[in-house]
Amino acid sequence: MSLSQKNKGKLTLIGISLLFFIPIITAWYLVFYTDFMQGSKGVEHGKLISPVVSIGTIKAKEISTMNEVVIDKKWILVFMQNKMCAESCEERLYQFRQIRLALGEDRDKVDRLVILNKENYLNELKNSYSGQKYIDNSFMNYQFLVTKFKDLYSGKVSPIFLIDPYGYLMMQYPKETEPKGIIKDIERLIKNSK
Repeated sequence: MSLSQKNKGKLTLIGISLLFFIPIITAWYLVFYTDFMQGSKGVEHGKLISPVVSIGTIKAKEISTMNEVVIDKKWILVFMQNKMCAESCEERLYQFRQIRLALGEDRDKVDRLVILNKENYLNELKNSYSGQKYIDNSFMNYQFLVTKFKDLYSGKVSPIFLIDPYGYLMMQYPKETEPKGIIKDIERLIKNSK
């Protein structure tokens, strides 16, 4: 084997090796030494709450039966209503119901909760929003929950919150968030938690 053939073989081997290492080195450099990823948005449509806030097990009432129930081991969509449940509240209840139904076979892994500042007369809603849960100021854990949620936002309109199956408040969505985005997030979370 001549010297030029040896060098040619070495150069070929080095060239093949570089094909594998150049993308890795380039990615490493871009991530750690440039602002390449700065300002890029993640795949989630809401805002992750960091650190997560421990809520624990929630006791609530079901609108349709007025029975007290424990919401446990489920993803929970939550919002707070400062006034009587009027038009904007009903829109949110409708939105929650539709989000849950859109999850198809995973809908049983998601529950819906509204936190009301006083006992509301929800009888007219019980047929439309069967399965909807609520907490009002007659509940022992009402003030605890209100404090936890109000620490996370300022303003008159409550964002939508998401509690994970372990009782941690971990995500919030501004009022104007598209339901499709919330559905995608919940689908991804359910899939990754299996």
